[in-house]
Amino acid sequence: MRVLMGLFSFTVIFILAGCRKEEAAGPQSVPVKAESVATQEVRSSWRYSGEIRPDKQVQLAFKEPGYVDSLHQLRGADGRWRDLQVGDEIPAGTVLAHLRRSDYEASLNTAVGQQQSVEGALDAAKAELDQARADQTKADLDFQRAEALYSAKAMTRPDYDAAMAHHDGAIASVQASMREIEASRGQLHEAQAQIVSARINLGDTNLVAPMPGVIVEKDVERGTLVAAGTRAFTLDDTRAVKVAFGVPDAMLAHFRMGSPLPVQIDAIRKTLTGRITQIAASANRESRVFNIEITLPNGDRCLKEGMIASVRIEQANAQTVPVVPLTALMTAESGSNNYSVFAIREREGKQFAELKSVRVGQTVGNSVVVEEGLIPGERIIVNRTNQLNDGTAVRVIE
Repeated sequence: MRVLMGLFSFTVIFILAGCRKEEAAGPQSVPVKAESVATQEVRSSWRYSGEIRPDKQVQLAFKEPGYVDSLHQLRGADGRWRDLQVGDEIPAGTVLAHLRRSDYEASLNTAVGQQQSVEGALDAAKAELDQARADQTKADLDFQRAEALYSAKAMTRPDYDAAMAHHDGAIASVQASMREIEASRGQLHEAQAQIVSARINLGDTNLVAPMPGVIVEKDVERGTLVAAGTRAFTLDDTRAVKVAFGVPDAMLAHFRMGSPLPVQIDAIRKTLTGRITQIAASANRESRVFNIEITLPNGDRCLKEGMIASVRIEQANAQTVPVVPLTALMTAESGSNNYSVFAIREREGKQFAELKSVRVGQTVGNSVVVEEGLIPGERIIVNRTNQLNDGTAVRVIE
């Protein structure tokens, strides 16, 4: 029994001694590779994205109400004639749609008839004026004779008064005829204006394309009843297109009106040269960026509205900047370019990983520019960063 108790005590002492040795040894250091923060000459660049927009966009609407009687016809892919549809390219002056003309033709005919009636009344008034002037001429002669006879006491006073009244009546008839002619002329001008208006309204039953372009929206079909102002089509002029994007105020110095800029279009895998045609005079109140507009030629119509385009701006002079390998970066904060790296710090002859926040810039090959957080020559860990925490003991291996 004593022998067993002795063996048990020896075993316990042995186990406790082993535990003390493990506690004394502490956690194992993680083997890592390290590099010094290098420097490199880099020409800084900035990339902005925008979308393709038409040079001009017009919404075409009917000025007059009515029923859509017909639409412009094109030959389809199957060889048959069909109505105009979205995506069709049309030249300037094309009549895109007709309203039913019968109501407007009736209004024009009514106005023409009114004009003819007024012209007849005017001719009659002129004839009456001619007769009144002839009557006035005779009345003038009769009154002159009456005055001579009355002065010679060869005419009685009642006959003289009758001659005077007849003369005054002839003058009044001439004046009345002249007033009637003036009224008829006013009515004629009004009738002529009604004819002009009726002809304009009749012409407005045709919806005409004011420029060449592509139909991007169609809101009517044959038989549609439209009100005045009803939109029928949206027409884009894409002979030239625009790329719009926003830049912060610090970047405005890199843009000048009329300057050429390369624009990359990923959809067609081409880089085209455009010119800056607009720089906003003030920043957007919400986003606080300045809108820039670049115009691109589009003679072959390969650029479509909504395509994504990107613009790359490069700094004129190269700068020497610190760079680190991409493998050294830890996950970025959401929505920012702030990352983290592990730097090596030594304490009491031992090496530890120290987590540091850095702000990075553009990528250069397999490295990235560090704008803030590190200095050249500082040693950083470039592998096994997912196995480390701030303060983890490390061992640098070659």
